Amino acid sequence: MKNKALIFLNGNAPDVMTLRNIDFSASFVICADGAYNYLRGFCRPDLVIGDFDSLQSDLPADIDFEKYPVKKDYTDSQLALRRAVELGYKDIEIYGAFGDRPDHVMVNYSLLALADKMNCGAAISGEKFDVYYVTCEKPFIKTVESGKTVSLVPYSDRAHILYTKGLMFDARDVWVDKTAVFTTSNVATGGTVEYVLKDGTALLFVEN
Repeated sequence: MKNKALIFLNGNAPDVMTLRNIDFSASFVICADGAYNYLRGFCRPDLVIGDFDSLQSDLPADIDFEKYPVKKDYTDSQLALRRAVELGYKDIEIYGAFGDRPDHVMVNYSLLALADKMNCGAAISGEKFDVYYVTCEKPFIKTVESGKTVSLVPYSDRAHILYTKGLMFDARDVWVDKTAVFTTSNVATGGTVEYVLKDGTALLFVEN
């Protein structure tokens, strides 16, 4: 079994340099439907999954696929995540989650909560920002380059920040409400950034 799963969604394709720098050999690669259109020039995915309404060509005969009806209960992105978890992967990176459809982007953010519900960790990777899901049990503790923008947005109605570290404006023992978000556009000071919650859940956007 490989170390982690990479899921590619049919949103805005990662840029060429990003795709060239990914070590596909170390991961199980899943394409959600039309993501195969941009990924096929960089790797042979282990699985293509979805209703295939966005594919621009037939799949090669030697590629594993799972086809679902267009009318279904889950989006192609949700199907891809669920399959990765069913295959035993606990560490999942998601690409192609951003795009022109705001409803699709919101659903893609919810993949992070779904992954947490299924007892695994997932993050969304993008050219401008990566997105993480922060809970009481899973704080954010990572090295972030000095000067990078870091924004926390509650995913639950309210989130209680126990403390933060490594930011221009650190917080301690404060509540953040969806109707009064004051935790956006913070700045990393270099070194380790920490977000530790006491209650609630949040999305954390970290500039690349």
